[in-house]
Amino acid sequence: MTAADRGEHYLISGLTHQRTVFRPVDWAERLMGVIILFVGERRPGIHIASTRLAMPVVDTGVKCLIVSGELRSVCPEAFAFVVRFAEDNDLPVEVRFSSGDGAGWSGPAPVD
Repeated sequence: MTAADRGEHYLISGLTHQRTVFRPVDWAERLMGVIILFVGERRPGIHIASTRLAMPVVDTGVKCLIVSGELRSVCPEAFAFVVRFAEDNDLPVEVRFSSGDGAGWSGPAPVD
């Protein structure tokens, strides 16, 4: 895993390019569950909760999923699935970078 993977994050918006809200309402949690299954199957011993590879968030009132660039190294199949999912469902993906000062992600608020 590179330093760029650790600082790079992908924000998948729940608002399509046509500005419609993506359904179902719990899509981010479901997609995170698929990521957990991929990682668990292909990389036993990697604990997604402790590595924060994916996390549902709300950004400017829109449900989103933040995916760590680390996922690309940990489980390339899961990363490819997430990218295809976003493309297939017309969901915008924004690349963001953390500060690199060890402070971690300081983006949208996690979903409760």
